[in-house]
Amino acid sequence: MAANLELNCFSFSHQNTDLAQRDALSFTKEQIELFVAASRMHWALEAAVLSTCNRTEFYLFGPARPALWEDVRALIATIRALEPSAIPRPAARSAEQAARHIFRVSASLESLALGENQILSQIKDVHEQILLSPGKSPVLERLFQFAIRAGKQVRTQTDLCTGSLSIGSAAVDLALKIFENFQRRQVLIVGAGETAETTAAHFTTHGAESFVVTNRGQERGRALATTLRAPFRPLDELPAALESADVAVFATGSTDFLINRVQMKKVMKARKHRAIFVIDISNPRNVEPDVGKLDGVFLYNIDDLEHVVAANLASRQGEIPAAEAVVQHMVNEWQAWHQAMEITPTIASLARFFEQVREQELSRHNSRLTDQERVMLEEFSRGLIKKLLHNPITYLKSSVENKTLRKEDLNLVWALYNLQREEQTDET
Repeated sequence: MAANLELNCFSFSHQNTDLAQRDALSFTKEQIELFVAASRMHWALEAAVLSTCNRTEFYLFGPARPALWEDVRALIATIRALEPSAIPRPAARSAEQAARHIFRVSASLESLALGENQILSQIKDVHEQILLSPGKSPVLERLFQFAIRAGKQVRTQTDLCTGSLSIGSAAVDLALKIFENFQRRQVLIVGAGETAETTAAHFTTHGAESFVVTNRGQERGRALATTLRAPFRPLDELPAALESADVAVFATGSTDFLINRVQMKKVMKARKHRAIFVIDISNPRNVEPDVGKLDGVFLYNIDDLEHVVAANLASRQGEIPAAEAVVQHMVNEWQAWHQAMEITPTIASLARFFEQVREQELSRHNSRLTDQERVMLEEFSRGLIKKLLHNPITYLKSSVENKTLRKEDLNLVWALYNLQREEQTDET
């Protein structure tokens, strides 16, 4: 019988989890590789993980499992060294709704900063990870390919993402509420990845000229420092760098706090308690929350930026219907592709079954046939099989085109002819 295959998505984002929970569920590249490998080995599932500053999402495709979330939660707990009970229930989606969700994410319709552009490059990163991962994940590879198309079309066919709106730009807007301008203000950039680069670019656009860059990886850190015409300081000099900064932006992939209350208290003493504006847009957070309790330290995180983002959305709201139309078109294309993919093994197995029957019957009479009779029967039997297959294959293909294909139709074909999947015989 045809295997019951499912697409599932388990999502943790700013919409259903708080910042501390998102910190705990943030996955590194190595942890993503562990999750993907374990999903394939234990459950025979294709797997992909999207982990950004505002969301961690798990995409799985393969044989249906009755308690999939419980299995996934246990795996997450093992990889992240958490108690399973400490992991909140995610937003769970399956089939068409799971596909629609990743297309909306790529279109930035699910972003904290509606219309931001960074999420598309993060979707591309996941697609690349799928391609480079050991073993094949054809369905998820195609799903993320569709997601990238959805993101690109929203950006080219609508004005939803016109202009600059991102976590980085929101951080700059928040800083502008404290400082009227950034002239004669020193901006410390902690990190040298894409988020750090775009945030620094936004500061430059708003007049910032004095930067300092610190980063664990010196090569990339020095490259950003060169771009900003700024000095570079190794990460172990972070406390000293904070002593002279007016604004400090933390945007790294570190899984640990880079500065804690005790260290910052010493920094503030060295600054003679001169105020400092600290923006932590890392996930997990890089600045210990208690740092914000110190006099003179104004600490803001990703959740604090939500109010700033909300004030910048009015001009983009009118583009949402156009973006939703793009997403719906992509969902329709995905559904058509996915259903076509579902009938392919059914048609192939049905054709193999008829061919085996044909060959068996011919072989039974082979010894009594002349060469001429054998040729005639070969031609006759092939034509007969082709005619017998015509109606069921036409029905299946037209059902896909008309979007009327039912899982019961496929299961009936497999049951009637007791079909076996070719890959199953290869594995046994």
